[in-house]
Amino acid sequence: MPVLRDIIPSRRANPTLNPTGSNWTEHKPDLKEDFNSHCGYCYSFDGYRHTYFEVDHFVPKKEIKKNGWAISLTQYSNLVYSCKFCNNKKLSKWSTNTPNPSHDGNTGFVDPCDPNYDAHFYRTANGAIRPQTTLGQWMFSEAFKFDEREQSIIVLWNMNKLRQIIDALIVQLNSIAIGSVDYNKIKLKLGEYTLEYYIFHKELMEFYEQ
Repeated sequence: MPVLRDIIPSRRANPTLNPTGSNWTEHKPDLKEDFNSHCGYCYSFDGYRHTYFEVDHFVPKKEIKKNGWAISLTQYSNLVYSCKFCNNKKLSKWSTNTPNPSHDGNTGFVDPCDPNYDAHFYRTANGAIRPQTTLGQWMFSEAFKFDEREQSIIVLWNMNKLRQIIDALIVQLNSIAIGSVDYNKIKLKLGEYTLEYYIFHKELMEFYEQ
């Protein structure tokens, strides 16, 4: 059973910048690096034309302002590198009357930098996300709408796996003598994976043109 994410993100203790007010997007380069260029929630890779990536407030801005919670809007520990789809679906949803805990075991959110986030989901063999806890089910269907976005999630997951394979094959190819038997074998395999990648990419572009 494939895991949800290959790498669990970790926020740095000391961000590069110290923005104030409403300038939280200044943290975006650090967040992109700390989240390994992936959405913290659905783990889509920031490398395709399907979406923009944004800075999400884990505890929503609306809740912070409404309740007067002592969380700065630029507080790095409350920010998540997120694809616009997860950010737009999550919006200002919040299920507890406090910033911490962020859930009651049935509804609410788990910080994507918490290793326990992955315990609430798993991947099917083709890359679809599935819940495996009650809380996971709530985030899956009520918060991030992974069920409604299944086809694009599958395509993005497969494209990213193919990208990693293609990159590894290119490194391997560059270390072998041009024209050798191994070189030609790897080159042939590289062409097969590249074609498969192209087909997925074409499907992704057609999906978002609908």
